[in-house]
Amino acid sequence: MQAANRFSRFLFVAFACMAAAAVWAQPTVLTTEQLEKLTPQKLEGYRTTEPKGRMLKIGTLSYSMIERTFVHGKKQINIMLFDYHNASVMYRQATQKWKGAESSDSDARLETAYELQGQPGWVSFDKINSKSQIAVGVQNRFYLVLMGEGVALDVLETIVKGFDFVRFPPLEVAITDAKYR
Repeated sequence: MQAANRFSRFLFVAFACMAAAAVWAQPTVLTTEQLEKLTPQKLEGYRTTEPKGRMLKIGTLSYSMIERTFVHGKKQINIMLFDYHNASVMYRQATQKWKGAESSDSDARLETAYELQGQPGWVSFDKINSKSQIAVGVQNRFYLVLMGEGVALDVLETIVKGFDFVRFPPLEVAITDAKYR
């Protein structure tokens, strides 16, 4: 009887440890408040709207995002920051198209690869409608998008260069590990 009780306790403790390890092994994404601290609180000359953030879960994938909007007359700048720490497949889908994509520059549109602080990105600028976008993958984990309406590309470039990517926590899992795909 005593041996059976000890074995039962052993099984209970082993199960509890395995369950705790599974929870601890799950990569955690930053909260919307933490993401907000990585984005600019204000842009000179622009009115700031209330940031919108959310945490999303799709099956076993989870991620968080924050969106900030800055307005000056008819000019608008949107900054979106996604933390795909527990959704590596979504990060790769968002950034893989930049590899091998062909740049183009015409009278109407510019599209080209972009690199900032060693991080890969993509730039597009609709010259006719003055709509610009810069997307940057950060630390194999974060997806940063700046979109401007009525805003020249160089204005967005100045803003994105103000981000300190060293402050962004690195990916804690091997992105090539099958269980995180």
